[in-house]
Amino acid sequence: MLSDVVINQLNRHNIVIFVENSLFVSGIQTILEINHLHAQKINMDEQWYKQDLYNSLLISQVPSDEMEKKVQKLMLIDTSTKIIIIKNSIKFEEIERFIHIGIKGISLSDVDEKYLVHLVKRVKEGHIMIDGRFTTEFFKQYRHFKELSTQFSPPDDTYLKELLTNRELEILHLLVKGYSNIQIGENLFISNKTVKNHVANILQKLQVNDRLNAVIKVLKNKWIGLK
Repeated sequence: MLSDVVINQLNRHNIVIFVENSLFVSGIQTILEINHLHAQKINMDEQWYKQDLYNSLLISQVPSDEMEKKVQKLMLIDTSTKIIIIKNSIKFEEIERFIHIGIKGISLSDVDEKYLVHLVKRVKEGHIMIDGRFTTEFFKQYRHFKELSTQFSPPDDTYLKELLTNRELEILHLLVKGYSNIQIGENLFISNKTVKNHVANILQKLQVNDRLNAVIKVLKNKWIGLK
C-alpha cells in the first residue's frame, strides 16, 4: 500500500480509460492510434503506477462491477488522473455516482470512432463528456439530480451573463429544466428553427458537444441551479 507521502507526490495528469468488454480494448486502442493518440495497455491489478508515466493515455479492461472501486482507488493514488469509462450498459443512477466521484468521460461500448476520438480529446482538454444518448433518460429523471446538485448551490450565473445573450440564457435555463426544442419555442413564442440556432450557439460558446453535456457543465460549475 502506498504511503501518504508517495500518494501526495503523484501528480502525473494521465488519462485512464476503463473498458468493460475485453474484446473492445484492442479495437479502441487501434482507433486512438490511427488518430495519433498513443494509448498504452495496463493491468489495473498490477502496480503499474510505479512506472514513470506522465501525461500518458492508458487503457485497461476492468469488469463492470469493479469499475467504481478501482476509480476511487486510482483517484486516491493520483487526483490529477482523468478517467473515462466505457461500458456495455449504464444506468442513470450510475451516471450520478460516476460524476460525483470525479469521472470525466462516460460512454457506451458501441460508441462510434469519431465520437470516441472526440471524447478523449475533450477530456484531455479538461472537459466532462457524457455520451449524448443518455440525454432522454437524464431529462426524464433530472429531478433526482437535485441531491447531487445541492453541493452546487447557491448558483452564480455571472459568467453566463457575460458569455451568452439574454435569449440564450433563457433557453439554457429551459434546457436545464428538460424542455425540448418544441417546448422551448412554445414557451418563448419563437420558431423551432430559431430555437435550434440558439441551442447551437449555446453549445459552441460552452464548448460542449450536446445538450446533456451543456447541462452537466453548468451544474458542475455552479452557474445554474435546479429548482
